Amino acid sequence: MAWNLEGRVALITGGASGIGAELARQLSARGMRLGLIDVNRDPLEAVAARIPGTETAVADVRDAEGLTAAIDDLARRLDGIDVAVANAGIATGGPLRMIAPQTFEDTIDVNLLGVWRTVHAALPHVLARRGHLLLIASAAAVLPTPGLAAYSASKAGVEALGRSLRVEMRLHGVSVGVGYYLFLNTPMVTRGEESPVFRDSKSRMPGPIAKTWPLEPAVARTVASIEKRSRAVAHPPFLRAIMAARGLLDTPLTDRVTAGGVPRMDAAFAAEAERIGADAAGRGVGNPAAGARPAGRPSPQGEDSQRREPEGRASP
Repeated sequence: MAWNLEGRVALITGGASGIGAELARQLSARGMRLGLIDVNRDPLEAVAARIPGTETAVADVRDAEGLTAAIDDLARRLDGIDVAVANAGIATGGPLRMIAPQTFEDTIDVNLLGVWRTVHAALPHVLARRGHLLLIASAAAVLPTPGLAAYSASKAGVEALGRSLRVEMRLHGVSVGVGYYLFLNTPMVTRGEESPVFRDSKSRMPGPIAKTWPLEPAVARTVASIEKRSRAVAHPPFLRAIMAARGLLDTPLTDRVTAGGVPRMDAAFAAEAERIGADAAGRGVGNPAAGARPAGRPSPQGEDSQRREPEGRASP
């Protein structure tokens, strides 16, 4: 039986763009009240202005204390939280031996530890309502890609976190879902197309996997998964078959085929690193304002909306 969303409350991190903003719009259309968190104040307020009754808070998922305060405050203003969506994330790319160490560590900090901090802060409120948690991972958790190792590792961690938490919370009446998406038409992917590293990695993928898919149907599928309190949501749908067969894809043959494009990726990254520096080259994958930020200063963003924002805030 579908869960009636009318009148319930949803919390979404990374709510200023991409998946977060579209999910807020579609959940509001189902009668939910929204609490949105983002590090980027202006676009967050712009999204909220289009959704009457939405409450917002500016917070960074790297800041556990600030994030917890923001979530507690939204829960107070909205009188509880039924659904929490840990969506904030960033994208980085480049060969591991060439990227700056801080680039890798920042990706894990935002994409994995940021999800953990969101879950930790929101769980008491969701538990009180016997509600639903949705952790936004990515197809990269299933299909790790050369040049996207930090992103893939962070999303695999999100998947493992969600699957473990799902079992832990089952007897407490809280359902836990994990979201998996291929490339969606978000600011993150649009920005990624400007990076030679991202373009090269994407061009070597099979057509259906490399395709950029419309955002709205993916989010509609996500809303349906929340209504069903599903354990997973995947878009496009054929991704589920790949998930089921993932063990069969981890073979020496797959390694050899995939490795064929690595020299070209290495050359593309080296050229970009020579032009703008290794840290900026790594952060330039999917983060629109990366070129304007000082090296070493990441910022969380709307997952799979994944774009870079000013200091301060979400899957592929």
